[in-house]
Amino acid sequence: MERINGETITGIALVILSLLFIFAGSVNEVWAIILPGDYLILILGLAFIALGVYTIIRNKNRPPETSVHH
Repeated sequence: MERINGETITGIALVILSLLFIFAGSVNEVWAIILPGDYLILILGLAFIALGVYTIIRNKNRPPETSVHH
């Protein structure tokens, strides 16, 4: 089991925030003005999640470092 990293947590938070803003834009016409920005936040959140998953996979496949004592 891998630990969750900061990039993944940030991505999840941004996705939830953007979905909240998109919902607000669907019920309020003033919030509907910023819908393009909401979709940008959603894309950034998904990118952070992808970066976090990539980092977890990269660290999992890396061989353990061996310490060399002189």
